Amino acid sequence: MTTAPVADPLTVRDLLLGPEERAPDALAESLRAHGAATGLLPGGHGLTDAADRAVGRELATVVNGFLDLDLVSLVASGWSKYRALQEAARRTRRSPGSEEVVALATHTIRSAHHPSVDLLVDGVPAATVPVNLDVLFRISGLVGVVRDGRLVAALSGQCGVEAKLAVREIVVASREGRLDIPAALRLREPIDLLPHRPPAPSDLPRTGRPVQ
Repeated sequence: MTTAPVADPLTVRDLLLGPEERAPDALAESLRAHGAATGLLPGGHGLTDAADRAVGRELATVVNGFLDLDLVSLVASGWSKYRALQEAARRTRRSPGSEEVVALATHTIRSAHHPSVDLLVDGVPAATVPVNLDVLFRISGLVGVVRDGRLVAALSGQCGVEAKLAVREIVVASREGRLDIPAALRLREPIDLLPHRPPAPSDLPRTGRPVQ
């Protein structure tokens, strides 16, 4: 596994394969080098070596599309389950304009994805290729600012990130890097810590007349 410098904004593709324009070719070469793109179809289809390579390139193109995942968004999905941030988000949402500073203990966030690619021959399904993507974040020293239910800034924090891509259970790309969370949050909209969640009764404004 190699270590890569991380710039913002950043996707899983950037971390694993480098610049977007070169990513499909880099992935196709890695699939070939690791043997993950050979013998994809059952015998009897009469594929030449050139055709087999073409199938590998198409597979790389499809898998490359799976990697367009924003790293900060993946971290945010984990933070939306972190109790200290949830509680601060609820309190500040109940009191518009209020702000809280939350220090988080060292923690990890794992994001796992398991898509698959169906291969067709003459329009008939011939094989299904499993893909596994695992992204692990190790976060320490994070001090976040929560306002109106959103994480609006990080005053400090270190984040190591490790990504691993396997095709047909063969690891074809893996890399470690660092994510500058304070810089990343400055480059994007505030992160909603309570997304798509109906308000709890205590979150609802009180209306009506007092009970006599």
